[in-house]
Amino acid sequence: MKGLSYWKRLAILFHHYRKKSLHLPYLPIRLWVELTSHCNYRCVMCPNKDLSKESKGYMEFGLYKKIIDEAKEFAFDINLAHRGESLLHPQLVEAVHYAKNAGLFTRLHTNGSLLNEELARLIIDSGLDRLSFSFDGFNQETYESIRVGGDFEKTITNITRYLEIKNEAGSQNPETAIEVINFDKLSGPEFIQAREDFRRRFAGLPLDNFVMKDLHNWAGEIDKDTRRDDYTACPFPWNALVIFWDGAVLPCTQDFFGHYLVGNVKDESLQQIWNGHKLEHLREKLAAGELKGFETCANCDRVWRKGLFGVPKEYLWKFLTKKMP
Repeated sequence: MKGLSYWKRLAILFHHYRKKSLHLPYLPIRLWVELTSHCNYRCVMCPNKDLSKESKGYMEFGLYKKIIDEAKEFAFDINLAHRGESLLHPQLVEAVHYAKNAGLFTRLHTNGSLLNEELARLIIDSGLDRLSFSFDGFNQETYESIRVGGDFEKTITNITRYLEIKNEAGSQNPETAIEVINFDKLSGPEFIQAREDFRRRFAGLPLDNFVMKDLHNWAGEIDKDTRRDDYTACPFPWNALVIFWDGAVLPCTQDFFGHYLVGNVKDESLQQIWNGHKLEHLREKLAAGELKGFETCANCDRVWRKGLFGVPKEYLWKFLTKKMP
């Protein structure tokens, strides 16, 4: 989806979000497809370590192809990661190729710990549009206390070598970012110096963005004070869907444990799910600010962010610059 087509879709979406329409005449422009819920880290801020054994698995490639074959008709962008580490999936590169051949803008988010040289070359050649690395902490002690199970120097080496290979190949893609959560422990004068020392380690390499992100509370799954500025209806049910490895569909990435499932792509099409009863009911309650009975939404800090024209400011900016999360 490019040029005027993108802006036309965005204008229609904005109109129906502002109007708080329940039945939508368009389909979602963004998808999260969870290739796996397994992860090799046990990060302090992530609920993944609390997932049950039954909640862990890998998406079958036939199911993945069904999703992409449907999504290529309406989605702009697909995120090939959610609760787990996608580099663990044995068909990751094949998944990227399939999405790109379908014309989808394709994103991947990873901790980088498994990115060896062979895989780096395959990812660069795959056509992936954006690769972002989660990397919290600017020295070994801080990083390994947050990213439990991680190896600070090994992961930096993996990222650096990937960037060197990308540089040697003269490739513009994938656009590459390092994302760091703004923990309280990453503050003060020593933090500023540590951050600058860390960034210098990538000097001269094709790192496109360095992003500091606010910590969110995974809809109440982790202990964090929620900001109570103004209520703003979450825009997710008006623009996106999330699909777990087993085909279960959710309206939002923050519902980590799947408390509010709206369907399963094994049994229904994404189009049927998008305007199904459960999603329309959720839109109605979010529009009215009636969160009782919707524990995930009621405990989420993301509905209490400041908005502009009724849209959370951070999402409005990302939509307008085509930099969706």
